[in-house]
Amino acid sequence: ETRPIMQTARQHLREASGESALKPWNMAFALAGDVDRAQDPYFPFEKAPRVWGRSFARLGINYQNSTMRLDLLDRKAKYSNGFCHWPQPAYRRSDGSW
Repeated sequence: ETRPIMQTARQHLREASGESALKPWNMAFALAGDVDRAQDPYFPFEKAPRVWGRSFARLGINYQNSTMRLDLLDRKAKYSNGFCHWPQPAYRRSDGSW
């Protein structure tokens, strides 16, 4: 039976991260830390910018003459998905603004 296992896991999560971590929209983020640490040997931080750029280049996305702000540093409460960094919109208004 898996219910006691989940109840224990939720209790540990509550103790470690607080009651808000148990909200449905927060659980995936709250539980991601262990997965991230387990993946670190396979996806080392020092390769992140190059791999990120190559991934988009292979999708045919060209950032020539663009400005990007990447936040690749790990910190508490930061969402860990590197693909959350969106480029500027692909259009401009007639006055040249975004």
